[in-house]
Amino acid sequence: MDISQKVALVTGGGTGLGRVMSESLAQRGAIVWVNYSRSAQDAEDTAESIRTAGGTAFTVQADVSQSADVNRMFETIAEQSGGVDILIANAGTTVFRDFGDLDGVSEEDWEHVFDVNVKGTWLTARRAAAQMKMRGGGRIVTISSVAGLRAQGSSLPYCASKASVIHMTRVLAKALAPEILVNSVAPGLLDTRWSRGHNPATIASFLKNSPLHTIPTLDDVANQVIALVETTSMTGQVVVVDAGVSL
Repeated sequence: MDISQKVALVTGGGTGLGRVMSESLAQRGAIVWVNYSRSAQDAEDTAESIRTAGGTAFTVQADVSQSADVNRMFETIAEQSGGVDILIANAGTTVFRDFGDLDGVSEEDWEHVFDVNVKGTWLTARRAAAQMKMRGGGRIVTISSVAGLRAQGSSLPYCASKASVIHMTRVLAKALAPEILVNSVAPGLLDTRWSRGHNPATIASFLKNSPLHTIPTLDDVANQVIALVETTSMTGQVVVVDAGVSL
């Protein structure tokens, strides 16, 4: 797919990886909608950085776990831009719980994580697919995690939710072919100021275990997302970006 002048929605697009992906799409000529739930200023800062660089960007508020919000978001995009061609389902959340502390994980933890990570991905993909079909096809890229492939991560609910996203990606790919291609990028630990400042022991362990002796960056992940948007021959696939640690 030629990204230029295509309409792209990035959920959770105002901060961190979401911001980098939003900017990467805009650099290739996409009209970018930056979704946020609560971080309005961050989303506007991202949109403004795109506009300053000569791109086109808008912000749109929606809690992706709420169907009414998602419906309103897609109606807004349709009214102003005609509909979505590209969806990057990035919005996510987690809780931090030790794997062995089963009693420490509440029902509320499960509901919150699955509502955002799984139901949110489903609600946005469903509405995006409807608009894409009317526009001749499109691309959906979900942001999962190596935690959905291995028993590692912030908590059991998070791992299970990302495994669900990965399998949902495969099912959607089969259901929406051939007009819409659906793939996933599964990052591992990423090199950010937060990770280096808060997890020095984890960083050291990662570098030791990586065959490449490096840590992926946000740009590394964004580049894989762009590749999956541009591809014409991949669907239902999960691209792991973890510097080989999961080998």
